[in-house]
Formats: sequence, C-alpha cells, structure tokens
Amino acid sequence: MKKLLLGAALLMGAAGLSSSAQAAGWHYYDPECPVALGEKSMKFVAMQPKKNIDRECVTLPDTGPSVIVLDAGDSELRDMKWDIRVLKAKGPEAQPDPDADVVAKLPVQKFPNGMVNFDHNFKEPGYYVLYAKLSSDNGAKSYEGRHPFSVGLMTDEEFYLYIGFGIFALVAGGVAFTMWRQGKLFFKIPDFSKPS
Repeated sequence: MKKLLLGAALLMGAAGLSSSAQAAGWHYYDPECPVALGEKSMKFVAMQPKKNIDRECVTLPDTGPSVIVLDAGDSELRDMKWDIRVLKAKGPEAQPDPDADVVAKLPVQKFPNGMVNFDHNFKEPGYYVLYAKLSSDNGAKSYEGRHPFSVGLMTDEEFYLYIGFGIFALVAGGVAFTMWRQGKLFFKIPDFSKPS
C-alpha cells in the first residue's frame, strides 16, 4: 500500500512540475539550436528519451532510438513543403550528398503547425547532417539548410576529462608508491609474504 501511495504522489508531483514548467514557458528548445535556411531559420533539437532527458544540439551521446524535432515559427515556412532527411557524413566538416548519403527521409509534405518530430534508430556511431529543403507549391521559392551533429562519439570535453583523470591517477599512484617506498605513508601496507 505504501508503494502505491508513493507512486501516486510521485506521479502527481511530476504532473505538477510539468504543468508549472509549461506555465513558465518551458519548451523543447533548451538550448536553442537554430538551423540556418538562408535568411530564415528553424529550431532543431535531438533527444534520446529512453536513455536520458537531455536535449542536444550537436552531440547525441549514444547510438540507438532517438527523436529529432524541428520547429519553424515563420508563417512563410509553414506554408511550404518540407523535405527533411538525415544524411551520413564522412567527417565533422563533410558535406554529404542529399541523394546518395540518406539514412532517413520523411515524405515531402506541409507542416501547417510549423513543427515536426520523428524517430530514428541510429545504428552506427559517426557524423550526421540534418538536411532541410523547404519549397513553395510552385517551386519558385525555396530555402535549404543543414545542421551537422554526431552520434555515439566521444566529445572533446570527454576526451580531455579522461586524459586529465588518467594523468591525475598516474601522478597520485606515483606519489603514493614513492611515499610507501620511503615509509612515509600514514598507514602500513601489510606484507602478505610473511606467515602470521
């Protein structure tokens, strides 16, 4: 019974937090990640809700099921047909071909509310590019944009963190070993080679 009451209390608390967050103006785009479409732009965010609640601009930490959300507030963009693709890139600066390097593609259509979200299961770590081409009905006007991101790769921050931790562990181990050899450790390491 206690577990049931605790579960209900947690559920009500989460609902309260959710409604208060919405009232405070909380939304998907934190941080905001603009995708430049020439003179226009739309917002981009990627998430892996089965693993964590983080919203990412450029780095998805793991492979696996992911959600990509795009939002265009501009009324002109809402009246256009959207061609949205995820492309596989060969490197962080690469410009993949929108026809040859497609790993995911949405049907070309209009999104009158200016927002689309879709799932994609990233099976390989690497570099990717979100490709967006928005065109008017008669094709006379179009906007094209790309947003690079990575999936399942170590970030520069993580790399330097691991290097720093490795150096710290090496230095601390060296100091402890030297102090042990000189008999200056504040505790004695038992000598297991001698019978008790």
